[in-house]
Amino acid sequence: MKESKEKIKSFKAYKRRKRNKNKRGVLLIVLIASIGIGNLCIYEISSSLKYDIYYLEKDLKKKQNKLEALEVENIGDKSSNNLEEEASSKLNMIYPTEYQKRYISVDD
Repeated sequence: MKESKEKIKSFKAYKRRKRNKNKRGVLLIVLIASIGIGNLCIYEISSSLKYDIYYLEKDLKKKQNKLEALEVENIGDKSSNNLEEEASSKLNMIYPTEYQKRYISVDD
């Protein structure tokens, strides 16, 4: 407020004061534009990272499901192998040879 009430002594001082006001306005506009561009860059980077995270989680879920299926299959194989081993060792069950097999014919 004091500056506006003071009398300007020369034309050079008037031009200098006017340039300072213009510089402040330009600096303010440049500052606001740079903040806006910075926000857009940050938003783009965060969106890209969210996109990558989504597809990585999706891929992880597929791989976990595949791992679970393989574990179930492995457990099934182990149990059938264990069952066969127990039958042959503990119960003395063995596969019959060809001469021990008997075929039955069924007539209608």
